[in-house]
Amino acid sequence: MKITIGSFILQQLHALSVDRIYGVPGDYNLSLLELLESDERLTFVGNCNELNASYAADGYARMKGAGALIVTYGVGDLAALSGIAGAYAESSPVVCIAGTPPLHAMKNHQLLHHTLGDGNFDNVMNCFKQFTVAQALITPENAAQEIPRVISRAWIEKKPVYLQLPSDICDVEIEVAAAAAAPQLPASDKYNVQLAAMALLTKIKRAQRPIILVDQMVDRYRLQQQVIAVAHRFAIPLTNMPTAKCIIPEDTAGWMGGYSGNLSRPELYERMAHSDCVLSFGVRLVDSTTGYFSQQIPAAAQVDIQPFSMTLDKTSYPAVSTADLLQALLELSEDAPAQRLSPLADPRDKLATPSDAPLDQAYLWRRIQRFIQADDVVVVENGTSGAAIGGMRMPGGVKVVNQPIWGSIGYTLPALLGTLMAAPERRHLLFIGDGSFQLTAQEVSTLLRCEQKPIIFLINNDGYTIERYILGENSSYNDISPWDYAKLPAVLNTQAQPFSVAVETTQQLEMALEHASRQDRLAFIEVKVPMMDTPPVMKEFCNRCNSFNFGLTNPRRSA
Repeated sequence: MKITIGSFILQQLHALSVDRIYGVPGDYNLSLLELLESDERLTFVGNCNELNASYAADGYARMKGAGALIVTYGVGDLAALSGIAGAYAESSPVVCIAGTPPLHAMKNHQLLHHTLGDGNFDNVMNCFKQFTVAQALITPENAAQEIPRVISRAWIEKKPVYLQLPSDICDVEIEVAAAAAAPQLPASDKYNVQLAAMALLTKIKRAQRPIILVDQMVDRYRLQQQVIAVAHRFAIPLTNMPTAKCIIPEDTAGWMGGYSGNLSRPELYERMAHSDCVLSFGVRLVDSTTGYFSQQIPAAAQVDIQPFSMTLDKTSYPAVSTADLLQALLELSEDAPAQRLSPLADPRDKLATPSDAPLDQAYLWRRIQRFIQADDVVVVENGTSGAAIGGMRMPGGVKVVNQPIWGSIGYTLPALLGTLMAAPERRHLLFIGDGSFQLTAQEVSTLLRCEQKPIIFLINNDGYTIERYILGENSSYNDISPWDYAKLPAVLNTQAQPFSVAVETTQQLEMALEHASRQDRLAFIEVKVPMMDTPPVMKEFCNRCNSFNFGLTNPRRSA
């Protein structure tokens, strides 16, 4: 069938169930945007800058399974690159499409704007090769093969990809085999699946203290129900890395809490340290998720389960998809477990009666825990918000969107735009600090322009508190300019009428929560708390970060 190159790209994205594409217009991508303008299945959402667009596409992908952005060459795609790297670190399948100069100009090495003026058109591609799993410069000759190849790699590997579309070939017709269909995950080798399942069954049956440890992989490949089914079939307790917060619903029988090395619950830490069988689903043991490498996981106990392979007792089983492995394991053992798992107890401290008492972090997060509802989407910035939410017991069905590995401050506000558009039927809450907010604050204007209605909590503790605890409590580099945050939403869109309020007492917080819950519009609550007030776990984490980063030359020690 005949189709233009630009239409073929949009068709491939639609096959992934993408219906929103983020980005910023530029002269090299206008032909594709003009085509998108008339496409009834896809909507372009203009962002305030390309970095925010990449964050929004990432947030969208976390909810929908894939996301996309369109930028212009050089100044646009390089501006988005940190967000693309974050999508790689956090396993988010994002398709970045850059409109480039015309193909003839690139082939002739002409000196053009948005380049270094040296005729080199390889440098930007070389940058993206470091942070994506597939890339291509599209030409009329390769478009029919390269476009689906690159986009399918994003879907299969759950990582970002990069396409360069020259401005003069968007409307060129090509011949393609058939209409676009959603990519399929690689098929397993049936013999290997059976071998792997039998070996895993033997390992489980011999174990006295098994445990399941999940990471982002379980969410990205939609394996939650199968993992829980295995846990309940064999009475194996479950835990998750901080990167996988709420991937296993926290009201699930057998869930033992989140695992972060010796910052975990003592019972969980001991269970892991003395386990004789750890079913490890795509786990990465990163400094920021292990309490600075404080994990104790016996090497001989670990079963390394990756999306398409398993390693057990030094034997590797390739061409084994996790979904097929778990299904085969369940079919091999249909016996009910000798004992049943129980839900983790959820004791809660009594909340003080709201009053004129100043707000602090302890009261705030106890109240927020009661405010969060089942099925909420909770977008959480690193820092005090991340530390508090990370240790909070969540209702069933809550989706947490965070970025604990890449850790780019400001990520969550544009990511919220993506999560809202991917799941408009759910309530979305954002928790972001004042320092992080100042990096991407302008995207509030896009939220308002697109009539999105989240509840945003701006935690105002007067600067970079997490950095103050690492180093420089009173140093000027951890200071930021004081903004009147609650007034910003009205300024950023003069036609909207958001609900905005600043609160400093427990009574004011209570009233703000009540009003926000009743609003059919964007709600913005600035929460003022003391500068050095923070959840205790964050203080310990920052001390470890200080020791790890600075060692014997620690400025704090030599001061």
